[in-house]
Amino acid sequence: MQISFGRHDKFRYAQDKVVGMQENKIRRQVFIPLTLTFLILAGTFIYSSYWLRMAHYEEGMQKRHVQVQQILKNLVADRTRFMSSTIEFIADEKQFQHAMQTHNQAALLLHATPIFKRLFDYEQITHFYFYDRNGAMVLRVYNPEDTTPVKPRFTKEQAMVLGRTVSGLELGHSGSFTLRVVSPWKVNGKLIGYIELGQECNHILQELKSITKADYAVLLEKKYLDRGAWEAEMKAMGRTADWHLLQDMVLADITTPIPFPDVANLFKSDSDSKKYGKRININDRTYRVESFPLQDAARMTVGEFVTVMDSTSKLANIRAFAAQVASFSLLLCGSFFIYSYRVLGRVERRLLNQREQLEREFEKQASTNKQLEREVAERWRAEEKLVVLNEHLEQRVAVRTTELSELNLKLAASNQKLEEAYNNLQVQQGTILQQDRMACIGQLAASVAHDINNPIGFVAGNLEVLKNYWGKLTAFIAVQDEALHSSAPPELLNSLAEQRSKLKVDHVLDEFNDVLDESFEGTERVSRTVMNLKGFSRHDEKEACMADVNECLESTLNIVMNELRYKADIEKDYGKIPQLLCYPQQLNQVFMNLLINASQAIEGWGEITIRTWAERQSIYVAIGDTGAGIAEENVGKLFEPFFSTKEVGDGTGLGLSIVKEIVKKHQGDITVESELGKGSVFTVRLPLGV
Repeated sequence: MQISFGRHDKFRYAQDKVVGMQENKIRRQVFIPLTLTFLILAGTFIYSSYWLRMAHYEEGMQKRHVQVQQILKNLVADRTRFMSSTIEFIADEKQFQHAMQTHNQAALLLHATPIFKRLFDYEQITHFYFYDRNGAMVLRVYNPEDTTPVKPRFTKEQAMVLGRTVSGLELGHSGSFTLRVVSPWKVNGKLIGYIELGQECNHILQELKSITKADYAVLLEKKYLDRGAWEAEMKAMGRTADWHLLQDMVLADITTPIPFPDVANLFKSDSDSKKYGKRININDRTYRVESFPLQDAARMTVGEFVTVMDSTSKLANIRAFAAQVASFSLLLCGSFFIYSYRVLGRVERRLLNQREQLEREFEKQASTNKQLEREVAERWRAEEKLVVLNEHLEQRVAVRTTELSELNLKLAASNQKLEEAYNNLQVQQGTILQQDRMACIGQLAASVAHDINNPIGFVAGNLEVLKNYWGKLTAFIAVQDEALHSSAPPELLNSLAEQRSKLKVDHVLDEFNDVLDESFEGTERVSRTVMNLKGFSRHDEKEACMADVNECLESTLNIVMNELRYKADIEKDYGKIPQLLCYPQQLNQVFMNLLINASQAIEGWGEITIRTWAERQSIYVAIGDTGAGIAEENVGKLFEPFFSTKEVGDGTGLGLSIVKEIVKKHQGDITVESELGKGSVFTVRLPLGV
């Protein structure tokens, strides 16, 4: 292959090109696309800036809406706690107890009226009821003449069924949405009636508005209301009632100062469709309206809670920011345009000056063309040789690649076997380490139990002797007092009486027996703890034996109670179960790990439940907690060795793995049910006759 360029053709081509550049000015060719580019970039920048600010604004509004829901929930919880505490205070007052037990309505009204006045003035409590133990109305404090039975309410019925305090928001047929707290009233363990306090929802709305600086509205479903009663109730509270304002709902309460004729635009459009979560313009103001379902105490959706936020100033700031960005972009583009215009002029002049240099360079280029022809010919010959070499090289590379692939497969199989062996070794090491730790703890517990048991036996024996001596000494003092009263002169008797009173001898005689009884109770408690430690510290049994699972749970509870008592209430529901052929000490280890994990999952104060039952030739043990719960993606990994949801350094991740191994050794299985924020339940199944 040969490439040749004539000297005359080269020079003519360069000359024509330079002349063309002179005739067509560079500025005219460059400015039009440059201007379009600047305009596109400026428009894109302005639009992106505006979109980002609007996205940030929408994200902030959504976050604030979520915060409003949490604040409302916290306000309801605070009001519930306050009313529950107030009910406890009233229930503990003797004057209220006596009036209720004697069915003295006048005395009950006399004592309750000043309390209700203070509650209404300072806490806006609007409802104060007393019921007898059958749930019949005894007294409406705010309307004592009206003792007609109230319609069945969920909170009162639940309090009567469950026997504990029940609270929640309830909707009345007249449209009143009230937070109610109903509590059983017991005196010395005997139920004498029920006390109820309530607060209208509008007070909570006003408090929520003062905290969040936003407005709110409550919409209620028409199907749960009586139109006449609702309109009368709204008129009594001084509110505007329009039954036909919305199709399926009524406006029960709103905190915004928007005139009522314009309020309807917040909740319906021209097609009567809701616009929650969108911006609505009313009287030159822009409002953002968003809602969430409103549920009563029975978890039934009775309406919607609507958040109304005035976004006029924030949107104006965003538009002002967009205008500033547009002005800055246009100014910057104009500066670039002027600078480019001047630079292109200088470039044009430089090109004209370089014309002569190009002519000289073209002459040199003609002389080098022949050299290029020779070099190209040599290159073609070299390429032909390279083609031949490449064919042989490709064959060798293919063979070597096949060999490497086979070797890689062998290495991968070896690596997989090594990883499996390493994982098995880690599991065995963790199990042995945990078993050694439990053995050391068992030996230490046995030593401590033995060292405590001997001195506590001495103390108990000495207390028995002391009690016997004290009985004899008391009898002697009584005989001595009788002898003195019969023979001593009055002056001596008076002196002895003064000394006896001054030294509080009679008090000592009365209290000493109680002190001895309390000491006996303490030694008995220490003895029980020592016995539990001895039982828990037994070495692993070589052979299975019959044991009571309920007793194993009680023994383990006594050991770990010091850690549980400050974290949670313990609720026990032991069923009637047969004895199980098992390894009791290993089951104690299972129960201890599950109980400690339950306490560690609880932040603050909670509840731990223990339930046992027998079903289908198996014994079941369920240990639950009200802790933080376990994420769904972690539930399947709980029983893997070295997996832990705790912080680094807080656990080895072997506890539940060892628990599963022990349960599997008993031919059983363990399952877990968990929900974030509500807690977890671990259920162990142990088959009978293992």
